[in-house]
Amino acid sequence: MTPAGEARWPLLFSPLRLGPLTLPNRIVMPAMDPSLADAAGIPTAAMVEHYAARARGGAGLVITGNVAVSAEGRLSPWMAMLTSASHEDGFRRVTEAVHAAQGRVLLQLSHAGRQTVSQFAGEQPLAPSPIPCPVMRDPPRAMTADDIERTLEAFVRATRRARDAGADGVEFHMAHGYLVCQFLSPYSNHRCDAWGGDIDGRARFAVEIVRRARAVVGPDFVLQCRLSADERVDGGITPPLALEYAERLVAAGADALSISACNYESYRYNMPAYYLPEATYADLAATVRAGLRSRGVEVPIIGVGRFRRAEVAEAALERGDCDLVAMGRALIADPDLPRRLRAGTPDAVRPCVACNRCAEAVTQGPLRCLVNPDAGRPPATQDALSAPSRVLVVGGGPAGLTFAATSARRGHSVVLAEAGQRAGGKVWASAAPPMKQDFSELAAWLVYDAMTAGVRIETGRALAPQAFAEWSAGYDVVVLATGAEAAPTPAIPGLDQHPSVLHPEASLEPGRVQGAVLVLGGGPEGCEVADALAERPGVTTVHLVELRPKLGLGLPSSVRGLLQGRLQRAPIVVHTSRTVGALSAAEVVLHDRRGRPAEILPGVDHIVLAIGVRPSTAWSDVIDDPRVLFVGDARDPATILEAIAVGHRAALDLK
Repeated sequence: MTPAGEARWPLLFSPLRLGPLTLPNRIVMPAMDPSLADAAGIPTAAMVEHYAARARGGAGLVITGNVAVSAEGRLSPWMAMLTSASHEDGFRRVTEAVHAAQGRVLLQLSHAGRQTVSQFAGEQPLAPSPIPCPVMRDPPRAMTADDIERTLEAFVRATRRARDAGADGVEFHMAHGYLVCQFLSPYSNHRCDAWGGDIDGRARFAVEIVRRARAVVGPDFVLQCRLSADERVDGGITPPLALEYAERLVAAGADALSISACNYESYRYNMPAYYLPEATYADLAATVRAGLRSRGVEVPIIGVGRFRRAEVAEAALERGDCDLVAMGRALIADPDLPRRLRAGTPDAVRPCVACNRCAEAVTQGPLRCLVNPDAGRPPATQDALSAPSRVLVVGGGPAGLTFAATSARRGHSVVLAEAGQRAGGKVWASAAPPMKQDFSELAAWLVYDAMTAGVRIETGRALAPQAFAEWSAGYDVVVLATGAEAAPTPAIPGLDQHPSVLHPEASLEPGRVQGAVLVLGGGPEGCEVADALAERPGVTTVHLVELRPKLGLGLPSSVRGLLQGRLQRAPIVVHTSRTVGALSAAEVVLHDRRGRPAEILPGVDHIVLAIGVRPSTAWSDVIDDPRVLFVGDARDPATILEAIAVGHRAALDLK
């Protein structure tokens, strides 16, 4: 009998020939560096589990994140390398684990070029031309002929080591502004010798990598190239130019192409956040695929750019945009996504919300995911329960729901009491601003997950702190996931004479505020509520006031950049490095950071307070009760990522 998912999405779950490999489906775990190597660049146990879990979950192809072909090509202290026998042994553990799960695995080989700094590279960065990366800003040294030859051989040696480590192939990273992309791009390659000057000169470095590698490994090893088909910078690679490069790479021996976009300067678009559409770069894949086929060249093309839903992936395959779909962040969120989809249970898939917390985390250390608390961690080990506990969770936000689901799966008997009419807490408020509707899927999934784990959820059940002894009787553990309360209102003369609301109410209740609005606080919540109000009928002006010189601090840089772009439109007026000094019906006086009058605005009709929260003080009388455990914002206000992670870990620690 055909599984339900295969019947519903037949192309997505059809096999495909990729060079010498036959893939069971079209779902690809693309190269996304999890920053899980040790200081020597050797894969850790957490990295092995990271890739094995995606293979067990049913991905048709797994591609490892950035693997440096030489020490000077590293872009972070956590980047893996493949330059020695020790590295080879480390990746053998990766390939053996993936193959044991019936998966297929490519290692992505890379060199950062100018998109690194001397601190990580161990020397001055190398580049085709001595032009600094606008983001990294460390002046590179133009590569000599000897440098080029040495680096080409490093790619070839790493390819041989990947084969000897048991990989099914390699992907050469020729995208995102790294070294090979720097050679391909007129934006970064200003050479006038044989390695620049025209299309063939700029393509030569990439073509030589593929040609030499193929000569070493033969036909029974996949060689795949990842290209930026649009760098999204003036003078960079464009789709017509990418097509020329693609044709040359296939002629040199490439078995497949992954079509991506951007470099560091256009990074905000590289990993499309929720402000950009699903399948963001399917059109680029379609352009390259159609162009190659018009020239009689047929190789599998991987489409990338925020594929998260099966129906979107199936539609791209039906249109002929691509032959495979990269579902990277979706597979970080739920390693079992392919298996769940094939079984016809998409509601069971833990949804990626495209928040880019994962991308931000790996710039500072190991991978983390907002929705998946196990991402980037070795498998959790737990002692067997001596006896199940009777657990009452008070509060149905992300921390409470996650604690309830995890503890129920461990064998505890769990009841969750939620005062409101639906569980989900602040996740619903997070779904209210424009373009963030995916967060509503997360709220619904958290409830679904708790219920399928066996949690009894009782909504509309408000439990008063004063009656704690009465309603907590009969439970071994009481988990207070009651959230936070608003921080004290600032002492601003005249504030109490104006209608004011907290930012969640302003987001969740259309029409709550009208006319001219002052949003006090330009952190993530303040920026998002200003964005929402700008689209509301009846709102004429939004003044966004922030003490710090930058808006949206605390958001991943790619998300912050996109949101800041949205805040530049009418009717929003931004005031940074400002505080509100006084309010009256006629005017708003803004002060600078030293408390001096700096601007005078016309009077406003409503105030929206986005000034932060603190743990609720209502439960102070039960802090010392040995049965009580505080989780989430009730313990330490933070993001949804921390709420889910804390709830999960606390449940794993419950004896």
